[in-house]
Amino acid sequence: CCHLEALGDRDGVLKAKTEMFDFMNENPIILLNGDDDKLCTVEEVDGQKPVFFGLEDSNAYYATDIESLGLKGTRCTLHLADGNTVTAQIHIPGNHMVYNALAGAAAGCALGLTPEEIKAGIEKLVPVAGRNNLIETEHLLIIDDCYNANPISMKASIDVLNMAIGRRVAVLGNMGELGDTAEVLHAEVGTYAAQQNVDLVCGIGDLTHALVEEASRGTHTQALWFADNESFIQAIPDIIKDGDNVLVKASHGMNFPQIVHALEEL
Repeated sequence: CCHLEALGDRDGVLKAKTEMFDFMNENPIILLNGDDDKLCTVEEVDGQKPVFFGLEDSNAYYATDIESLGLKGTRCTLHLADGNTVTAQIHIPGNHMVYNALAGAAAGCALGLTPEEIKAGIEKLVPVAGRNNLIETEHLLIIDDCYNANPISMKASIDVLNMAIGRRVAVLGNMGELGDTAEVLHAEVGTYAAQQNVDLVCGIGDLTHALVEEASRGTHTQALWFADNESFIQAIPDIIKDGDNVLVKASHGMNFPQIVHALEEL
């Protein structure tokens, strides 16, 4: 049985990711994001050349005809290494999900799945709690993406929020394990939210001071800071409006499912 590893977005330095290779079985199949400026430099692992996936057609697996369907997901055509193509709808919103579909298609081909089976698998994908899960209540549309967070995934989730029709609210908490760069990286997320004209940014937790400060510089963005979840929950009736689209995202330790539940009860 072959051992598959598919490495996607940049959560850390290349060294941390490639340590995974040390624990692989013999004759592994390595699937790497070829659009990543670090992963694309991997030439060989234990005598095996990686197989690359990405949006650029220089990759063995790549995507074209990418069509955003807003919060209903993305439709695209996946080009497989054997020359076949698969046109499928990814039901979880966000263009970053195309990379996940490509990684899945590459793994499926390595395991002998047909293009039809790959298409069916992609289209059966549904979100789970905390992972880009859309919750529609009588008053709100909640984007529950609170299982975990890093700077890249925060920005990707803001892109998803930006697809919504109506007022857009980002409830963002601390991102953990960023070391000495934590303040700078939180500030970058705040700047990005303002650039995307998010209507309201709510930062929760000590690390989000810089995020809120940078978001408040946006011409069209209001930004508020809260010390903890309870402070935000108490303020919900005053700051969240009927018909809002609300993104909820933070590192797992922030216990943001508590906030999702409070919004559902609004």
